[in-house]
Amino acid sequence: MRKWNFAVAAIAALGVLGAGSVAGAAPPQPTVSVTGAVASPAAYSVSALDAMTQTTFSVTRPTPWGSRTEVDQGVPLESLVDASSPNLPNAKNALLRVIISVANKYGMQRTFALGELDSSFGDHPAYLALDEGGIPLREPELVVPGDRNAARSVRDVSTINVAVESPTPTTPPEVGALTIQDGSRTTVLSPAELASLPAKTLTVKFLAGTTSETNTETGPTLDEVLRAAHIRPDLNTWVAGVGSDGYVATVTPAEAWVGGRPLLISLVENGVSFVSEAEGPRLVTDGDVKGGRYDSGMDDLVVGDTQPPGPPWW
Repeated sequence: MRKWNFAVAAIAALGVLGAGSVAGAAPPQPTVSVTGAVASPAAYSVSALDAMTQTTFSVTRPTPWGSRTEVDQGVPLESLVDASSPNLPNAKNALLRVIISVANKYGMQRTFALGELDSSFGDHPAYLALDEGGIPLREPELVVPGDRNAARSVRDVSTINVAVESPTPTTPPEVGALTIQDGSRTTVLSPAELASLPAKTLTVKFLAGTTSETNTETGPTLDEVLRAAHIRPDLNTWVAGVGSDGYVATVTPAEAWVGGRPLLISLVENGVSFVSEAEGPRLVTDGDVKGGRYDSGMDDLVVGDTQPPGPPWW
């Protein structure tokens, strides 16, 4: 009798295991959500992303045996943001106010200015890779193929958050001074203090409308200005340059560190000081196609961070 009971119990246990196997055969697909200041929030499964038009791009990755270049496929980050329609104000080049934060479920995050990614401006795209060197990925990986290294890559992307920055100008106490706002802390750098910072000279070329413009710009880097204001940026820091006319253009310091695109606060253009022209400094984004982020007559820089600093390996 005990042997029969044991056999029944064994068969029942096998049935439970079988049911569990069937239930576990198709786990829910990971999704990527687009949230924040958008009119059409969205959630994409991996298969939905894979059904979109794919872009092929080359990525060079470090290995213990040296660098290796692979061919990846994926979806442009910019197109996913555009599809959700950021809530833009009625302002010139309003898309240049958009900040994008890409995160995974483990809390790793990287932040971009949409202007850097946009083909009309920075033309430095980022992608959600779905196929890496011919191997399909179970979850998308954020990849920036034009970067110097993989510091802005994020594996297992789960969230894309969109913010629109529209700070109002804060008139500095004197012409040519720059107000730097970091949360509740405000620092004002006078024209003399700005001029005392280590300076670089760049010859930049960009489109002003349909006309090609070339200028020689001299001034401290954005990093030098932030350092003078006792601000320590990281890979999730964004900066909005605010002109005296209310024009706003955003950048991230990481564009210079990792993207290799110099960011300058120009004090002198083509040998002429902005102060002598009764203007504030100019934000210079070397490498941009169009001059929309060359923000002239700036009154202030508004600084934010989408995430508190994480562990040092982030």
